[in-house]
Amino acid sequence: MCFLLVIFLFNLVIVNSQPFGPPTYIADPEKMECRYYFAGNERHFNPRPENYTIDIGYTTDFENEGHACEFWRCIYTDGTVKVDQNQRPVENDLCVCNPGHYWDDVFGCVKLKEQQGPITFLQLILGWISGIFR
Repeated sequence: MCFLLVIFLFNLVIVNSQPFGPPTYIADPEKMECRYYFAGNERHFNPRPENYTIDIGYTTDFENEGHACEFWRCIYTDGTVKVDQNQRPVENDLCVCNPGHYWDDVFGCVKLKEQQGPITFLQLILGWISGIFR
């Protein structure tokens, strides 16, 4: 019985030792933004920002916030992450987009727009004039 009590108390200490978790990077998929987040502790609780619903990873997993954001944008937009010999994401230019897509620093892998046929001089002038009056 005493043994079970000791085990219970030990588990209680472990469970309550870090209830808020370590610092992480989080992302807002609607605005394609990401940021550093630390929940704090019992005395100084920081609520999670609204719409930041995706956990990217711990701060120790990435070089900096920009690296974490680029990694998340690449994965979220179906790109392929380049890795080094230790299977960790490379530091610069870590994303390879699928064919027909290009890399955008804000939106990740973006589909190329299909180019229309050649534009005549008259179409160019009419487009310019209509753009003025919008």
